[in-house]
Amino acid sequence: MQFERDVSLEGLNTLGVMSRAENFCRVESDADWLAAIDYANSRGLGITLLGGGSNVVLGEQLRGLVVHPVGDEIDLFEQRGDDVLVDVLAGTEWDTLVRICNQRGWFGLENLVSIPGSCGAAPVQNIGAYGVEIAEFIESVRVLDLSTREFSVIKSQDCGFAYRCSYFKGPWRARYAIVGIRLRLSTTPAVNTSYAALGQALDNAGLCEPTPEDVLNTVAAIRAAKLPDVRRVPNSGSFFKNPIVSGEHAQHLKAQYPYLPVYPLSDGRAKLAAAYLIEATGLKGYQHAGCGISEDHALVLVNPGQATGAGCLALAEHVMSTVQSAFGVTLEIEPVVMGA
Repeated sequence: MQFERDVSLEGLNTLGVMSRAENFCRVESDADWLAAIDYANSRGLGITLLGGGSNVVLGEQLRGLVVHPVGDEIDLFEQRGDDVLVDVLAGTEWDTLVRICNQRGWFGLENLVSIPGSCGAAPVQNIGAYGVEIAEFIESVRVLDLSTREFSVIKSQDCGFAYRCSYFKGPWRARYAIVGIRLRLSTTPAVNTSYAALGQALDNAGLCEPTPEDVLNTVAAIRAAKLPDVRRVPNSGSFFKNPIVSGEHAQHLKAQYPYLPVYPLSDGRAKLAAAYLIEATGLKGYQHAGCGISEDHALVLVNPGQATGAGCLALAEHVMSTVQSAFGVTLEIEPVVMGA
């Protein structure tokens, strides 16, 4: 294990913004994690956890010690009938996990393929796509308390999972480091095709009885067609959450904008499509402060050159104020802001 100073983080965030870590280390084993805490404590340094860097906006400098989990362990812990419990290290690439599980006949994650980032970050955001959220499959999360240096396991029901959120993003953000996750998957090849766009794509391909592999390949193809590849166009994925408004406000907007996608919720409120709201204001393709809105998908902020985190946040503020003025709807950003 090695501790470094003044390390560039440009290659460790998918938005590709220029940022540097005052101190930096990679961790894999429990011993590495404890060594990182001891190093920081002995020097009076705060700790910042940086996973795959796919849902973050970094400031120009991250002070203290930046800890970057690595490792790619995916192990079968136990099989109970059709259920399998799978243990995964935090540093494992999420997309790699999804594809390996599918190959091994451990099903459930197919709708979440092609999402960039690490497995340790997945519970933080409660990542979701095409009708599925990771919270549905998390059995437990293994954590390290950064203050007490104690490892423990937190059950899924205690993690405060909500839409693109969890306690790890809120009150536990500075308390715990996620060391690994345990997933409950199935050997039964059931699929979830409830998301309209996915169901339509499967129908168009003549896949009336799709397999999990069919769903995985179809979702991957949809994402490739709609979202810019971070390897070619630096971006942080969907930058804005789909806003939730009162049922009355949703009906009012639907009457004015018949093509606005509205998704009723069980509590009487409704979720709106943020991409539609942004595109309707004419901001698709707009650039500001060195950052831009993707011409392919209005939810995605891209870095066309040498954007900074501050520039991306300035663009996000412009988008949010424009949507608020036009529709009376408040947008929230998905990424975690670090060092800004």
